Amino acid sequence: MSTGRLPSRYRTRRALLGSLALVVWVPGCLVAMWWQVTVALAGDRLGYLYSVEWPLFAVFGVVVWWNLVHDDPEATGARALRRLRAAPDRPGLGALERRPEEEDAALAAYNDYLAELARRDAAGRR
Repeated sequence: MSTGRLPSRYRTRRALLGSLALVVWVPGCLVAMWWQVTVALAGDRLGYLYSVEWPLFAVFGVVVWWNLVHDDPEATGARALRRLRAAPDRPGLGALERRPEEEDAALAAYNDYLAELARRDAAGRR
């Protein structure tokens, strides 16, 4: 049974601003499509291409809005990295960040090798 309320993801500031933009974007694209249809019917053949293109722009706007509303900024991107770094004992940190004390012997040897190559290269350029 539904209570009639929107899920919380639709009530965020981000979702509301995106919805407002969509309310302007889609009708604007449809108006532009109608204008291009009238241009095409007046004899400009390129207008047919543009009259098909504008609805595609409207669909693109809906797809962007959908991803904006359903994407969780706390689970992806810079916010997720900050959250993972703040709680390093949480599972899922994995390869995002390795601490020097967790470095294995093979990786340490390889890093030493690269440092030696860099020193040789710097000495050779002098």
